[in-house]
Amino acid sequence: MDAVIFAAATFFSTLGGGIVAAKLSDRLSFLTAFVSGILIAVPLFDLLPEALKIARSAQISQEQIMYAVAAGFLSLFVLDRYFSVHRICEGGICRNIRHPKAALFGASELSLHSFMDGIAIGLGFQVDYQAGLIVGMAVIAHDFSDGMNTVTVMLCAGSSRKTSFQMLILDAVAPVLGALCTLFVRLPQWYLAYLLPFFAGGFLYLGASDLLPEAHEKNPPLVSLVSTVGGFLVIFAIVRALQR
Repeated sequence: MDAVIFAAATFFSTLGGGIVAAKLSDRLSFLTAFVSGILIAVPLFDLLPEALKIARSAQISQEQIMYAVAAGFLSLFVLDRYFSVHRICEGGICRNIRHPKAALFGASELSLHSFMDGIAIGLGFQVDYQAGLIVGMAVIAHDFSDGMNTVTVMLCAGSSRKTSFQMLILDAVAPVLGALCTLFVRLPQWYLAYLLPFFAGGFLYLGASDLLPEAHEKNPPLVSLVSTVGGFLVIFAIVRALQR
């Protein structure tokens, strides 16, 4: 039950991050730049190093890890571009129209990642209490940014506050459900070596393709630069602190 307790703490951490993002919605362009830095930094400083560590112990090649990154990037790219962007031509002028529900793909992947976070907590406690404690603390720390990411991605795509909050609740509940699953099913730890880079690819797409261009377009260059680097530094500091 320790895993479920820690996963329940992530519920409030995720919810808190989403509420902060909603409160700062009047500064959405600034927040978009900050969150884009977070979404790009999480794969680089957290997901990929952890995947490579697991891959070494499971004798999985680095090439396979990078293939999983590419698969994650391309899967979200195809979902986003093919299903959510429509080309409309009027009077010889054509433009792309982005459907407000497009962010559901990205927010759903964030929720799925949170579900896997809950499974990771459960797996940690299956190894031993100390491993579960470290994983649980790490998930609680970065799920605050997950909540911010979910709300910001939804609002940037034009979704309503109600829809954004519904996706936030899904993201917050997901790790609890993941941890509960591990009470009944024992999963091999090596599967994370493929899932973590898959999510990493999706997050890189969300941050670099969706949020970062919009942040550059709507913010003064210096504000966009400082905000994005700030998101990088926050994740870097959290990861370094948890490694000590």
